[in-house]
Amino acid sequence: MATCVTRTTWAILLTAAIGPSVLGLSNEVQDVDPAQYADVARRMLESGDWWHLKDQNGPFWNKPPLTMWLQAAGMAVFGVDAFAVRLPGLLFAVITMVSTFFIGRTLADERRGLTAAVLVGASLSTHLMVLDPKVDTALTAMTSLAIALMLEGRRRPVLRLLAWAVAGLAVLSKGPIGLGIPVLALLPEVVRPSWSDGPSTLLRRLWSVWPFGLVLTALVALPFYAATRDTTGDEGVLYLLWYQGFGRLWGQSGFLDDTTPLFFTHTALWAFLPFAPLLGFSLGRRVVGFATARRLPGALARVPLWWFSLVFVVISLSTYKLPQYLYPLTPAAALLVAEELERLDDALASRWRWLLLGFAAAGAVFAALVFSLGFPASLPTVALWAAVVLAPVVVLMAWARRLPPADGLVVSLAVGLGGVMAFVAGYVQPATLEYQPAKELCALVRQADPESTLLPVVFAPPSFAYSFYARRDATYLMPDGLKAALEAGRAKVAVLGPEGPVEMLAEQGISFEVLGTYASFGTSRPTQRFLLASTRAETLMELKLVRVWLTARP
Repeated sequence: MATCVTRTTWAILLTAAIGPSVLGLSNEVQDVDPAQYADVARRMLESGDWWHLKDQNGPFWNKPPLTMWLQAAGMAVFGVDAFAVRLPGLLFAVITMVSTFFIGRTLADERRGLTAAVLVGASLSTHLMVLDPKVDTALTAMTSLAIALMLEGRRRPVLRLLAWAVAGLAVLSKGPIGLGIPVLALLPEVVRPSWSDGPSTLLRRLWSVWPFGLVLTALVALPFYAATRDTTGDEGVLYLLWYQGFGRLWGQSGFLDDTTPLFFTHTALWAFLPFAPLLGFSLGRRVVGFATARRLPGALARVPLWWFSLVFVVISLSTYKLPQYLYPLTPAAALLVAEELERLDDALASRWRWLLLGFAAAGAVFAALVFSLGFPASLPTVALWAAVVLAPVVVLMAWARRLPPADGLVVSLAVGLGGVMAFVAGYVQPATLEYQPAKELCALVRQADPESTLLPVVFAPPSFAYSFYARRDATYLMPDGLKAALEAGRAKVAVLGPEGPVEMLAEQGISFEVLGTYASFGTSRPTQRFLLASTRAETLMELKLVRVWLTARP
């Protein structure tokens, strides 16, 4: 496919693809999971113990530590704030893009790698991983890097050991699935003659990936799991290695939801925008080709297909499904679409480009709905974000249409959702998080009571964000528990919610003075009534930050 896209243009496209995520780096850390991980990282930094993880409830053995290690390192450099928590997610996204480039270049050529890297950066899944910083971003980065190193290791053997070591980091991202993804991606081709340049036996091909490197994977992960065993015993290690991972395939994790095996099918329709339609077209063409030929000869270029399809099947068998489980397949999906783009003739490429122009234009409708129904703003603010949202439409009309159709399609994919995601990161998420008052509330906590080690939460749901921003345990207490905390001198202020009668405080001899009042909503699960400005007030809970003391000892 002829190209008019220069190296400078590729650099612009790569930057434009991931650029919108930068706008959200200073947004408040959202409850529940991101705030919990951030609080674990804060405690890690303050205690100097990077192996025995803890949150406000005691030992933390829900997830491995790689994400939290980088967050703690960020806090050491930038301070305990949202930027340090969110920055590792962006770095992991960049690592994923770079890894995808090298995979594409190894399997085909530099253009394939660059196209796939652009698609990774432009994908909705990548932007959501950075906006909602969880461990899936680290898993995506480490698994794609391990696959890239093992593929390149066919030519430079020393990289095979590095691939096994990175697989250990993937295990430290989210457990055994970090090893399972590279194995599922590579093994179907490793066992086939196409893996070797010349004739070879199955045993030689298996040996060519240096399986003894699995020892290196174990050595990278072992110190953390040994430390976990010191804290939690065998139960914690078993939970991390089995129940939080493959145990979910057999319903042994204790987590169960009412999703179906098709959950990730409809999730993929939006998670892999803007290239989801092309992905579906690519997979459909491959299914038809296999049904016609009834054979699938070995080919190294099929690694992304195994990567996507086998992992997709495995996660679909899980008894508990969340959208982010699909996100680590973003590099594989991008590589499949990058290959498909090379097959399109000019007429078909032009049709796809017009479809993506429709996606970009739909961003204006989305912004209009946000401003008119959800989060109104002043006219200058509306004008500013309207310009940002419509910028991709201008680019596509003024630039992409002047390029050859195939190149114009790549540009369209790179910037198609850029304006919308910039709007989401720069306006929608901050506007939503105004109703999670942890940062503002806890700034007053640290000012009014800088020395205490406890922030009691009474008659209100507990929050890891309180713990992170107040830099102390934020524990749910009944009035008698609050009295005990006051007697022990552990607290002087508390968060008071509307869920119980304040008379219960008086019965315990507790008096209080209101320092601040805040409107709160659990923003991690927004409802339609919350998102609509006309009904939002009905969903909000009033929280008060109060100074508390025992009446007998004011």
